[in-house]
Amino acid sequence: MPWKKSDTAIPFCKVCFSPIKNHDFVSFWDPEPLVCPKCRMAMNPRKHEEQIGKWKAVSFYVYDEMIQAMLYQLKGCGDYEMAKTFLHAYVLYLRWRYRTYVLVPAPSFKEREEARGFNQVEAIFEELKLPFCHAVTKVDNIKQADLHWKERQDIGKHIVWNPKANVVGKRVLFVDDLLTTGATAKAVCRLLEEHKAKEVRILVMARTPKKEAEGHQKLKIP
Repeated sequence: MPWKKSDTAIPFCKVCFSPIKNHDFVSFWDPEPLVCPKCRMAMNPRKHEEQIGKWKAVSFYVYDEMIQAMLYQLKGCGDYEMAKTFLHAYVLYLRWRYRTYVLVPAPSFKEREEARGFNQVEAIFEELKLPFCHAVTKVDNIKQADLHWKERQDIGKHIVWNPKANVVGKRVLFVDDLLTTGATAKAVCRLLEEHKAKEVRILVMARTPKKEAEGHQKLKIP
């Protein structure tokens, strides 16, 4: 007898593992929730729009202790299922909003990605079901978290263009899990424009409000 998914199974939260018994109003557009109402509130989703250089950017969370812990579970512990929790409730909106765009994920170091077993940025944004273009890569095993603000501004020195990538005349959405100083986003966006992308925008899962250095102001959330 072929396997069949149970119609009576109670979904459980992928963050705290508790049963999701009562769907809140969010279930109107998220009929199969991955996160319970309590954890959803703790994640504190807040869509925020801003300018990063000359490019429009959108983020959905503030990088606080909750999001930090969830990102560590994904990246540090290799919990692939955690990737689905961040944008799942907004997938339909994002698919429609960026339906004409190609996704360019933030550059990663190949060896680190292979050690983890997956690219966390692609894992977070794959539910959008939009085409990926691997236009850039990182040539050094360098972690931005280990760099000072001024050092981060030179991140472009560690990013190279993939000669097989073609973004000519395309609308491109640069995607990343976390935006801090915006140095990586600006470096990649410049490369995309240099290679004749028609339009370039930025979409990140979380935005840190932390003051990294002089001139980097705390994010104001409406």
